Amino acid sequence: MILKRQGKRWYAIFCVERQVVPSGIDTNRAIGIDVGLHKYAVLSNGSEFENPRFLREKEKQLKKTQRKLSKKKKGSANFIEQVERVRRLHEKVANQRRDFLHKLSYNLAKDYSVIVVENLNIRNMVKNRKLSKSISDAGWGMFRNMLAYKCENHGGVLIKVEPKYTSQDCSFCGNRVKKSLSIRTHICTKCGTVLDRDYNASRNILQKGVEELFATN
Repeated sequence: MILKRQGKRWYAIFCVERQVVPSGIDTNRAIGIDVGLHKYAVLSNGSEFENPRFLREKEKQLKKTQRKLSKKKKGSANFIEQVERVRRLHEKVANQRRDFLHKLSYNLAKDYSVIVVENLNIRNMVKNRKLSKSISDAGWGMFRNMLAYKCENHGGVLIKVEPKYTSQDCSFCGNRVKKSLSIRTHICTKCGTVLDRDYNASRNILQKGVEELFATN
C-alpha cells in the first residue's frame, strides 16, 4: 500500500495482481483514433468526442484568483489563504481532465480489441507557444498511457503508428493532398473523396495499425 498526499487530501493506493484472460485480437473490432484540439478525438467509424478544454473554461477565474494573490503580502494569513484557493482551482481542473480521460479510455478499451493511435512527440509539440497551453490542457500523453494499460486489462492491444502524412494522404486512394492546419476538409484531387480532415486521418491511422499488426504476426 502507498499513501499519497495531494493538497489537503490523503489517498491510499493498493497494488494488486490479477490474471488477464486474452480475448484474442479481433481486427473486426479495430479502431483508429485521431486526437486534436478542434475535436478531442475522431474515430475511424465516424464517432467524435468534443474537446472539453477544462483549463480554458477556468482560465478567467484562475487569472482573477492569481491577481488577488499578487496583491497579498507574502507570508500573511490572507496570502496563504489565497494560495490555497489557486491550488484548489488547479486541482479541480486536473481532476476534471483525469475523470474525462479515464471514462473515455475505459469505454474505448472495453469496446475495441485493437486501438490505433499516432505516436505523437508531445514534448516537441508543446514548444509551439501558440498551441502549448491547449496541448497541455488536452492531456494527450495521459490519454495514451490510460489507453495502454486499459487495453491490456481488457485483453486488447494498443498500437502506436508513425503520424507522418496521416492528414495528407487520401484514405480511399492514397493520393497525397498537402494542406495546412487551417484546412479542415480533405478534398482528394485524384478520386474526388471529400471528408472531414480528422476523420480522414483516423482512417489512415487505422490502416497503418492493421498493416503493422499483420506484419508482426
